[in-house]
Amino acid sequence: MKRWWRKWSYEVPLVLGDALWEVLVVQFADFLSRLTIRRVLEFIAIAILVMAFAQTAPIELAFLFAGDTLMYLEFVIILRLAAGREHLQQILRIAASLARFAMRVLRTAISQPVARINRLRERRALPRSTKPRPTSDQSDDGRGFGIAWDALATA
Repeated sequence: MKRWWRKWSYEVPLVLGDALWEVLVVQFADFLSRLTIRRVLEFIAIAILVMAFAQTAPIELAFLFAGDTLMYLEFVIILRLAAGREHLQQILRIAASLARFAMRVLRTAISQPVARINRLRERRALPRSTKPRPTSDQSDDGRGFGIAWDALATA
């Protein structure tokens, strides 16, 4: 009797307490550490679908539409990720071609002799001649019949 009392009052509650600690604390903490928002949303969507198909409780259409909306949002996210990938690849292609162009320009500029660059600079810096241009005294009528407009005098 004493051994039976010790077993049921001491050992069985300890084993039960250890089992409850293992299940409710250790395994639950492990489950929570692996839990993600995606898994939570999937669980909620599955729970809504199970309740809808079981027809045990009336489900508002708003819940069903919310589940459909989440599904459609996943499709939109997939499309946006694909489009963003293409956009990024195009940006990288443009940047690479711009870098190749800049390297060609720099290689060409470096290969130019300094004397030639100085001549080009001097040619640009020279003042333009300010000689007056000769005026034509010809008109559409032919030779000798026209005079320049500035030669007419008013009386």
